[in-house]
Amino acid sequence: MSKFSEKGYFVKENAPIYLTTDMDRTAKWFEHVMGWYSNIVERDGEGQGQYGVVFDTPPEIEATHLAPFTGFQMFAGEPACGEISFMQVQGIDGLYEQVTGAGWKEITPVEVQPWGGKLCRVTTIDGYVIRIFE
Repeated sequence: MSKFSEKGYFVKENAPIYLTTDMDRTAKWFEHVMGWYSNIVERDGEGQGQYGVVFDTPPEIEATHLAPFTGFQMFAGEPACGEISFMQVQGIDGLYEQVTGAGWKEITPVEVQPWGGKLCRVTTIDGYVIRIFE
């Protein structure tokens, strides 16, 4: 639970499909840069990930299924790149600090939008763009 509170943000809803050619590398990126958790559920005969998930909520809470899934379902495949998600969070400034504090430079500054919300974009290790708003 300490990792959950240290990040300073949590995802409110999300669940897009994420294709990757190196699931282990992608899972490690989400853990290190975003402060998330990962689980590679299925591997092929050579040990390469075929299906996995990365998510914001600690596994003990995710396993209870008391809240909507707040992550990405990963499948083996060639990344399509481009925008993959419009993700709502609470604590966008905390998310920005988490990502930049991890040394990841592919994030736009948090900007206040005309409708009063805040928005930034993170480009993942596979070239996907996650548009994040609060």
